[in-house]
Amino acid sequence: MPSVNKVILIGNLTRDPEIRQTNGGSMLASFTLAMSRKYTNGRNELVDESCFVDVTAFQRNAEIIQQFVHRGDPLYVEGRLRYETWDDRATGAKRNKLSVVCEMVQLLARKGDAMSGAAPEGGYRHGAPAPAPRSYGMPATPPAANGYDPAVPPAQYRSAAPMPSFSPEGQQGGAQDAPVDDLPF
Repeated sequence: MPSVNKVILIGNLTRDPEIRQTNGGSMLASFTLAMSRKYTNGRNELVDESCFVDVTAFQRNAEIIQQFVHRGDPLYVEGRLRYETWDDRATGAKRNKLSVVCEMVQLLARKGDAMSGAAPEGGYRHGAPAPAPRSYGMPATPPAANGYDPAVPPAQYRSAAPMPSFSPEGQQGGAQDAPVDDLPF
C-alpha cells in the first residue's frame, strides 16, 4: 500500500538557528518554527493557539538558513516527519519526539518589508536599512540603433509589408481580392 510523508509549514523562528557539522562534514541546522492559529471558541472568546515544531535542515538548506535566517523571521518549509526515540540519561525513561526534516526552504518577507522574499547578496539582518533598488544594466530607454524612437507611439509606425486592400463584391479588384470560402477550418 502506498504511503505519503509530506509536511508543509509556514511559521516564524523562535530563536536563531543552531548550526553544527555532522561527522561526515555536512552542515546541519536545527531550529524551531512557531505557527499560530486564532479562532473563536463556543463562549465567543478569541483564542490564540500556538504550535511549535522542531525542524532539521541539512547541506545546502542548512547553509541558506545559516546565512539568511534569524530569530523572528518567517519561513516556508517543506519536508517529512521523523519519529525519534531515545533513553533519557538522567531517568533512564524512554523518550520520543516527532520532528520535521527540511527538504525545501523558502525565505519569506516580514510584514512591511520592501523585500520580495529573497535575501540580497551578503545576507539580510533585520534592523539594517533596506537596500536601495538595484539597476541590472538595462538602459531606461531602448537604444536608438533599432530605428525606433521611444517618443513615437507604436501605432504610428508602418509595417514594412504592404497591407492588402479588400473591396466588397461587385466592385473592381479581381480574383485576388475575392473572398475565399474553401478554408480548411
